[in-house]
Amino acid sequence: MINLLDFQKPQRYIGNEGNVSRKSPQGKIRICLSFPDLYEVGMSNLGLRVIYGFLNEHEDVACERVFMPGEDMANFLKKSGEPLFSLETKSPMQSFEVLGYHLGYELNAINFLHMLNLGKVSLCKEKRGNLIVLAGGIMNPEPLAEFVDVFYLGEFEAGAGFFLEILRRHKAKNERLKALSQVPGFYVPEFYSFDRSRGALNIVKSFSQAQYPLKRSHVRNLDSAYYPSRWLTPLTSIVHDRAQVEIARGCPNSCNFCQAQAVYSPYRERSMRRVKELVTEIYKNSGYENISLLSLSASDYSSIENLIDEIYDFCKINRIGLSLPSLRIDDITGRLCKQLSLLKKTSLTVALEAARSPLRCLLNKNIAIDKLFNAALTARKLGMRHIKIYFMFGFEQEKEADLRAIGGLIDKLRSVSKLNVYASINAFIPKPFSAWEKFSMQKKEILEDKKRLILESVPHRKDFKISFAPIEKSLIEAAISRSGRSFSKVIYNAYVKGTRLNGYSERFSWDIWQESLDYAGLKLEDILNYKGPEFPWSFIKKNL
Repeated sequence: MINLLDFQKPQRYIGNEGNVSRKSPQGKIRICLSFPDLYEVGMSNLGLRVIYGFLNEHEDVACERVFMPGEDMANFLKKSGEPLFSLETKSPMQSFEVLGYHLGYELNAINFLHMLNLGKVSLCKEKRGNLIVLAGGIMNPEPLAEFVDVFYLGEFEAGAGFFLEILRRHKAKNERLKALSQVPGFYVPEFYSFDRSRGALNIVKSFSQAQYPLKRSHVRNLDSAYYPSRWLTPLTSIVHDRAQVEIARGCPNSCNFCQAQAVYSPYRERSMRRVKELVTEIYKNSGYENISLLSLSASDYSSIENLIDEIYDFCKINRIGLSLPSLRIDDITGRLCKQLSLLKKTSLTVALEAARSPLRCLLNKNIAIDKLFNAALTARKLGMRHIKIYFMFGFEQEKEADLRAIGGLIDKLRSVSKLNVYASINAFIPKPFSAWEKFSMQKKEILEDKKRLILESVPHRKDFKISFAPIEKSLIEAAISRSGRSFSKVIYNAYVKGTRLNGYSERFSWDIWQESLDYAGLKLEDILNYKGPEFPWSFIKKNL
């Protein structure tokens, strides 16, 4: 018996949160949702909560959770030989029929392998018996295709019912995989091989009835889709410590670099009636004091002013903090100004991406600078004290003037608005499925020079902060996102060499990744410079 009090943050492993589902596993289809990051991050993921709630609505299904353990717990499990366990019943990972992984961030690939190993689940698909490893998320599936039995392409709510029916109908793993490969959205890598020797992508299927072409699937009507009202209430603080009500999915804007806009299209809205119901039910069932109206761009919701008016009185009476985390600056100074004065507010966040207008136009990021300054002044009047602004660099089309303009814009924004300015600056990664997926990522040396130019433009002041994601980390993220199955050797070797939690800058090891690339006989520049015509993910078509 493991004494959880021996570890830092034992709340990560207790599994006794408010509204948790704990069922006897006897006679049930046993599924464990696995998030390859720490509890605080995984429990902030909306998709995990939706799928957990949906699966546990079925009497014959027992769905549990497991997260990447902290370093102290991981070391204990390795030394003791105890397997990584689920939160709800403390069952070993290998005791489940399905392990469902969320793979939304490329650098969590190492954590994925580490969790399988800690759970005594073979990394070799053929040695798992009847256990199925299922994965979903927005990333290109191919670099992990050697380790994953089946991927779900798209929004799992659209295929979850079919998934359960197949698990009920078939008991043998191979029969389940064959049946799943015939259902829209499911991709079983072992049934497909790819020949690119002549340039064009040629698909060879080892199981004739497996679907092709493969397409992402999506929920057509958000009102009729399942959404959890019994909100899991953690016993410790998490990254996004608030209840989230998704008001829309997708984005009506078309920023050329944006992967999420492409993957989650088409744009759909949840009705005001349903949003109000969810706010009421979540509060009643959990007592959560902070609720966020969530979407990629909340102010694009067609009736956002009316929606706020509809739920504001309920929130005020029950002392619920209501927030809109993603807004366009036009709406801060315009139609939403009145409503924002009523809401909980601490800071303003703007994804500007480029400091000069010509580059923003190329990115299809149509934000006028004068409106940014007006929005900052309005934010100050509304009681906000901070503004966070996002920039990117490393575009083929950018000029030196674009880089040097960043510091001047930050300084002027601070001076005019009197707000504390936090600037987050990241290298452009041409992500799969985005409009700019065919662009190359620039070399490390070029990106380092551009970073230096940006830093030279930034005056040294105490009332604003500037942060860069490590360029080496962005390069590896890009390599994983843009690679095929051959990159599995790199990921496996990096895992064997002991790197973990690479999403955290202090844990990232550039040397290990370089050694792993050399071991696999792959060159980083070849991966990042490849421009097609076919990509490792090109067999996945647009949403159904």
